[in-house]
Amino acid sequence: MDVKIIQRVAQQVAFIRMIGPYAEVIGPGFERLMAWSDAQQLQGEWLTLYWDNPDITPPAELKTDVAMTVPEGTAVSGDVQLQVIPAGDYAIRRCRVENDDFETPWRAFFTDLAQSDYQFGTGACFERYFNNGKLDGYWDIEMVIPVTRK
Repeated sequence: MDVKIIQRVAQQVAFIRMIGPYAEVIGPGFERLMAWSDAQQLQGEWLTLYWDNPDITPPAELKTDVAMTVPEGTAVSGDVQLQVIPAGDYAIRRCRVENDDFETPWRAFFTDLAQSDYQFGTGACFERYFNNGKLDGYWDIEMVIPVTRK
């Protein structure tokens, strides 16, 4: 079992809320957010926040926030909004995703978490990206889950 628990500080992100099947909405959402960040000359970490359980929520209703970290005082406009990922305990796991198969490592992570001393907490699960998988042919990501002790 490879569940690592860390304490994260609060982190502000600019985001665009996307609704629909992950494979259909995340890419276009990032294209829009990248255009906005380029116009603002902002650099930050890129994240995807997942708000729903795809085993329960119909694909057309899945809420996902494509996001990037931004400094305090960042002004947003249009469909770009601000939110804070709260400080707290998070389970993390870094992995490589090939063939755009994000589901397999997430399912394994949730299985391992269920067998640990922790359970799913409040808030969104999210991915943090360390490369551009469209260019590299794979995604180097960190999966992050808010947790509490059982």
